[in-house]
Amino acid sequence: MKIRNRLTLIYTLVVALILLALSLYVYYLVKLNFHKVFFEKLENRALSTAKVFLEKDEVSAAAFKDLEKRYTQTLPGEMVRVYDDQNRPVFIAEAKEGDFPPELINRVRQQQGKLELDEGGKQIVGIPYSDNQGEFIVIAAAADSSGGASLAFTRNTLITGYVCSLLIVFVSGRFFSKQALNPMSDIVRNVNRIRASNLHLRLSEGKGKDEIAELSITFNHMLERLEKSFETEINFVHNASHQLRTPLATMILELEVALTKQRTAEEYDALLKSVLTEAEKLNHIITGLLELAQVNRDEGGSQTGLVRLDELLWDVRDKVTKEIPDSKLLIEFADLPSSTDDLTIRGNKPLLDIALFNLIENACKFSKNEEVTIHLSTSIAGTLIIIRDKGIGIPEDELEQVNKSFYRAKNALSFNGSGVGLSLAEKIIKVHKAEFKLSSKLGKGTVIQILFPNVS
Repeated sequence: MKIRNRLTLIYTLVVALILLALSLYVYYLVKLNFHKVFFEKLENRALSTAKVFLEKDEVSAAAFKDLEKRYTQTLPGEMVRVYDDQNRPVFIAEAKEGDFPPELINRVRQQQGKLELDEGGKQIVGIPYSDNQGEFIVIAAAADSSGGASLAFTRNTLITGYVCSLLIVFVSGRFFSKQALNPMSDIVRNVNRIRASNLHLRLSEGKGKDEIAELSITFNHMLERLEKSFETEINFVHNASHQLRTPLATMILELEVALTKQRTAEEYDALLKSVLTEAEKLNHIITGLLELAQVNRDEGGSQTGLVRLDELLWDVRDKVTKEIPDSKLLIEFADLPSSTDDLTIRGNKPLLDIALFNLIENACKFSKNEEVTIHLSTSIAGTLIIIRDKGIGIPEDELEQVNKSFYRAKNALSFNGSGVGLSLAEKIIKVHKAEFKLSSKLGKGTVIQILFPNVS
């Protein structure tokens, strides 16, 4: 069942139950009021009869005429009897045959007060009445035909109003549910139009702050991630095919040339060394591609934990020194906090290790064994790492290009590398919500600043 129909039915059912309870309550109150009013009329009729019959000799002529006037105002199908202390009828108000059973008379006498009954479609009132002539029982009975008709009219009106109200509620529920869910229909229609070829499209978020707007925003965030993933996939395939082709082509060409004729042992040795060099380049490129893929896969922070930055820098320093034994690395600490917690961040340690290793290795490689300084300090803004070298630097017109995957500056082509390290490191740093700044002067060196903000 569609949400629109479900909402309409639930809304109609809830309102129907409320209206039913309200209608029954109103009907009950009206019925109770009719009974109360008619019993009061019946009681007044019984008292008027008793006074006309028993107190004629005790009231003035004017009062008696008033009693007579009220006495003539009979009720539909009424029957009034006055009984003495022997249960004998001493007064019959109308020329009708019939009498009240002794059990009822005795019950009124034992009640010692007014008795009201509903019996045989009639209302009955019995009251004890004391007079100078003795103790009497007055019983009056009548059918509330006008009240019954009014009650029936009220019941029919409530039923008709109830049915009409349900129809109005159902129609209005359909209309309002459609209006409320129209944005959902728009979202479904727009999402169905989005394909792999047009992932740049976005849903309208409107100006509202309701759940529909939140859903659109969530969809747009998902589309951004999908678009980024597709772009990464495309770039990965393009870069992989481009970068892997060169060393593979070189290896194939050298092997084909070697197979054209018999070679000396020295020639085979040189050939194998050349193939090994190209294979190492190929391995380096593949490693960089896999690390790029790992960064994209972990962009949501699924493998995060607590990382001590000072300890991480020492670990990376040891790895770089082992990789480049002639490197000159100097780690400086300044403005360190009293607690090591201020040097601890939440992040992916393996990825941060890769980022810092690539940056420090590049600094050593392009410095030609000049000193490389690694500075660590803390402030209100956060924890700052500065990597400063005295290497070849980067041409000013290429500063904005070097952070692209596989791009290599012109003055760096003579050095071993694939152009993945810097772009990979910057991507890892930004994944950790840190600031990454690169400045360089050709022939004087490069400075990289990484600021991990404090998390309050």
